[in-house]
Amino acid sequence: MIFPGARRLFFFISGILISAYGFPQHVTDTIHVKEVTVTGERIFKKEEAGIKTTRVDSMVLMDKINVSLSDILSENTTVFIKELGRGALATASFRGTAPSHTQVLWNGIDINSPMLGMTDFSLIPSFIIDNLELEHGAASLSSGSGGLGGSITIQNTADWDNRFAVRYFQGIGSYSTLNEFFEVDAGCRKIQSKSRIYRTYSRNDYEYINKAILERPQVKNENADFGKTGFMQEVYFRPGASNVVSVKAWGQLSERSLPSVLSYEGDDQSNLNRQIDTTLRISADWNLYREKYKLIVRSGIDYQLTNYTLTNYVGGVGMIPAINSMSSSLGWYNHIGLDYDFFEKLSGRFSLDYNRHNVDTYEEVKETGYCKIRNDFSAFGGIYYNPCRWLNLSAMFRDELIGESVTPLMFDIGASFRPLSHHDLILKMNFSRNIHNPALNDLYWQPGGNPDLLPEQSYTGEVSAEYSVEKGNLKMEQVLTPYYSVIDNWIIWLPSFQGYWQPFNLKKVKSFGLEYHLKFVQKIGAVELTLNGNYALTRSLNYGDRLFLGDGSFKKQLPFIPVHSGNVLCSVSYKGFYLRFQNNSYGERFTLSSNEIGLADD
Repeated sequence: MIFPGARRLFFFISGILISAYGFPQHVTDTIHVKEVTVTGERIFKKEEAGIKTTRVDSMVLMDKINVSLSDILSENTTVFIKELGRGALATASFRGTAPSHTQVLWNGIDINSPMLGMTDFSLIPSFIIDNLELEHGAASLSSGSGGLGGSITIQNTADWDNRFAVRYFQGIGSYSTLNEFFEVDAGCRKIQSKSRIYRTYSRNDYEYINKAILERPQVKNENADFGKTGFMQEVYFRPGASNVVSVKAWGQLSERSLPSVLSYEGDDQSNLNRQIDTTLRISADWNLYREKYKLIVRSGIDYQLTNYTLTNYVGGVGMIPAINSMSSSLGWYNHIGLDYDFFEKLSGRFSLDYNRHNVDTYEEVKETGYCKIRNDFSAFGGIYYNPCRWLNLSAMFRDELIGESVTPLMFDIGASFRPLSHHDLILKMNFSRNIHNPALNDLYWQPGGNPDLLPEQSYTGEVSAEYSVEKGNLKMEQVLTPYYSVIDNWIIWLPSFQGYWQPFNLKKVKSFGLEYHLKFVQKIGAVELTLNGNYALTRSLNYGDRLFLGDGSFKKQLPFIPVHSGNVLCSVSYKGFYLRFQNNSYGERFTLSSNEIGLADD
């Protein structure tokens, strides 16, 4: 059922959190940031045999506190973010795959929309993120299925040394942009609380040259304002050294206008698009630690409500609603996991999951929609073995029951080698099979859903070389990872004979390339020089059935995915002062599947 009172509930909860502390108006905009030193040592862990993970530095999250997760990913990782403008839809292409092939988890629960199968990263502020980790390719199998490209994990953690802390940040930018973030942390050795509230708004009315119109006039970006208001409340309880119980709640209301397509030559005020997204997520877990095992029990909900409206101007009548669509989903996630050490060189990881999705969509003008409930069951098992000091082996398996369909067995076989005892060089390799099931809109959208769709299936092989060195005041690490994937039954929406769009299993895609990461830190007295860079070579080619004779998309790069992409961060710091330069660049991207140049691409 659609929850019509969601907006009132959101503001009610926000009001409780604000009034609980009662003094935000007395906080000035002076920022006191305690200096944080992040150090790390590469550990040869059997649980990471053959897999590649990337952890975004905590200082990057602190420095980019006033931006969204889409900016963090595009500027600091090899993930390509397709963004439709400031504050607009932002989706991820991980290793040349589709947005639905990137799984996103918040404190252990999957926050991908069960209707669309993907996440809008522009709606996730970096302010609410404590830890950010990327699992590339097959590594995502340990946290769930469907991440054919990889997965992104957002975590919130407790600071058990904290007694009381208040933080307030404010950002002001062009085009009436204002960001405000407020946080109160309080607790002791047994209990900790974190409360955060935030507000972001921008009129976003910049001027630009519209290349999609032959005259190419200079126009103002009308009807593109956006804003979001949210809160997060975390409570951690540690009754003893071996028990931790936590509850985390995150609510957000986002409102944004959607500008007309660039090729539209009429008055922007004659058709108005607006979208309101309301979310409420709660995750509760219990962690039990013992000498030989760790047990985790988790349950959570994810409520998402989207209201999209389109009104058109009709002469002599006025503004007439053309679309009024309401889509709600309520996901209930349950997980029980066990990490067990059989003995020093052999360990295992086992888990069971049960997820329930309740989806209700309705379009008021045309009176179309669907209502579906789906139950998903998943079982996972992993074995990790360290036969000798220079070799780690792993084998992971996952099987699922999605609705009434049993998926083929998914697996990942990996190995890590450390051939040089006096040098920190690690070589990794793995081979995996992963399955991505169609989203509910793919199956049941009215009109156009295709209940006969097959799951997408990928086979991926990759190798990786990781090298790090630390000598005196010099630290350097490098990671090079070539990979090759074949994805069958790729789902694509195409115009049908009935006059509307419909999804089909038409494509086979071969995605291959390499990822490179470099981090260099040099201290010269009180001066610290830092260079952090990422580069990705991505070839994602269509090898599906030709739709017609002379189909120009065959063996061509998929639209919007650049072959070359990269980013670099240079920093010089001295006694708490720093100067930074950051740049991210993308190679040529095509809007047509034939890779031809269109008029708007000039």
